[in-house]
Amino acid sequence: MMEVDVRPPPSALPELATVACCICSAPIKPNPTHMCVQCIRTQVDITEGIALKPTIFQCRGCMRWLKPNWVEATLESRELMAICLRKVSGLNRVKLVDASWVWTEAHSRRLKLKLTVQKEVQNGAILQQALIVEFTVRNQQCTECQASYTNNTWKAVVQIRQRVDHKRTFFYLEQLILKHNAHVNAINVQTHKDGMDFFYAERNQAARMLSFLESVIPCRIKNSKKLISADNHSNTYNFHYTYLVTVAPVCKDDLVLLPARLAETLGQFARLAVVQRISNGIALVDPVTAQTADVNVDHYARHEFVALLSSTRLVPFVVLGLEPLPLPSAPTMAQGRRMRRARLAEVTVARECDLGANDTQFTAISHLGHLLKAGDTVLGYDVASANLPEDHLRGLKTALPDVVLVRKVYTSGAGKRAWRLEALEKDREAELSKRDADAHDADYERFMQQLEADKEMRRQVNLFKDLAIGAAAKTGGSDDDNEVDEEQIRVEELLDDMRLDDPDAAPDDGDAQVFSAGEAPGVNFAALALDDEDDDDL
Repeated sequence: MMEVDVRPPPSALPELATVACCICSAPIKPNPTHMCVQCIRTQVDITEGIALKPTIFQCRGCMRWLKPNWVEATLESRELMAICLRKVSGLNRVKLVDASWVWTEAHSRRLKLKLTVQKEVQNGAILQQALIVEFTVRNQQCTECQASYTNNTWKAVVQIRQRVDHKRTFFYLEQLILKHNAHVNAINVQTHKDGMDFFYAERNQAARMLSFLESVIPCRIKNSKKLISADNHSNTYNFHYTYLVTVAPVCKDDLVLLPARLAETLGQFARLAVVQRISNGIALVDPVTAQTADVNVDHYARHEFVALLSSTRLVPFVVLGLEPLPLPSAPTMAQGRRMRRARLAEVTVARECDLGANDTQFTAISHLGHLLKAGDTVLGYDVASANLPEDHLRGLKTALPDVVLVRKVYTSGAGKRAWRLEALEKDREAELSKRDADAHDADYERFMQQLEADKEMRRQVNLFKDLAIGAAAKTGGSDDDNEVDEEQIRVEELLDDMRLDDPDAAPDDGDAQVFSAGEAPGVNFAALALDDEDDDDL
């Protein structure tokens, strides 16, 4: 079959009307200016008057940007782009169509923005043009950082003190402050032998810190003020406000002897108890009956008590055997719904230092029956050999037990831990002596052991994976035992530790992450694709 071409001849196609450019005589489509695009660009520059090399200021101490007030913004973010656009003078004369980041070296102290602008030119024609604006980053110290390096610029100080022979409470309080970012407004933090000082530029900032402290620890607050300067003509006065926060001198795992009146108030609770947890109150547990009770700040203010034995007196014991016991059906057991479950057991233990030296053994009733098994190491108080003050024991109707077991030990040292904690940036008044440094390290090790043995306590802090240890390290337990009890640290509790400024933590070429257009946060890859026309515009 023969095919027939039905297309019209070339002469029958409609021809587009063209005119000659009034400058270069090139054939162009009709437009109001009667000029081609190249000639329009030679005659009109819509970017004239726009600052192409402005300056932006950043504080080297807190890494904030001047807007004119100091704000936080990350590199190549929308917030930083808004700050940069405010610094471009003459941008209000044109219409901004698009803005995107152009990559620069991190240490170059330069920021580049590609802007696409439009403006109406001759006879109503609209011209679009792209340009690169390069910002120079200069250092300028913000007011908060200036105050932190200058004496007597603070207006309020919060002094936290606890009269004990260790600093485990402040280690725990430091982690709470870091998790809730309660120190964000402090211009300086100083450490002392028995506490910490937080300095603030405004009084209301210190008041917010006091509210936070009252919600996390049992404490009492006293305030005072000192007149610094006064102007009688304008009736203005400058005061320094001081807030003294006194923390209750009892800590987690302390063995306490309650006053008889307080024990009756708690529902015939045992006078000899172990501090199970510290929050805005004091949680107690009877190691013999596993009953629990809470002492709030008001009760403690009326019936103060101190630690009979602190955690520095804990002795490691080895569990030789145990036999579970039934829980007593006491009315106070209903108060322990929010506490962790406990199981009484009759435990046979021996001091770790006595193994191979003598056959001395102890039998104690403990509330840790659900955690212990033969061969475990447990910390406890050797009450039988302790020198206790007789005035505290006067009026005690029941005999003291020989051993009080407190906490199970999961690791034998910091080298086996695959997790770590953050720390506050503090200014020390003086370097610690070797003796004080050793005591500080010992207290910190006890605090880490407490975190390992208390799941409820770990929920209040942030635990990070330690990249230096690696995935081969275990989070707890012995090497020959794969069972994990309910108090032991699990891998899902640890947070990923990202350090962008650490060159050793950067992934290699095989582990590099590749982002497609629109997946990487803060970068508009579609706007960064430069075509030939945009190259001509530049």
